[in-house]
Amino acid sequence: MIILSNKPNVRGIKKVAEDVKYRTQLIGRDGRLFAGLISTRVTGMGMGFIFALILVGLPALLKILGVF
Repeated sequence: MIILSNKPNVRGIKKVAEDVKYRTQLIGRDGRLFAGLISTRVTGMGMGFIFALILVGLPALLKILGVF
């Protein structure tokens, strides 16, 4: 004789719910990261350009002026 249970598979439901929660958190984190990158890209490019001018332009200017 086989006895069948009428109880729902709670472990399966919990596992699926945890998987959905994990995936939504990944999607949310990716969205926030992308929004942060987009909002700071102009500032970052400007700072990079100024930093490059300091590192390359200043020694080149000093070389042209004959300081070195």
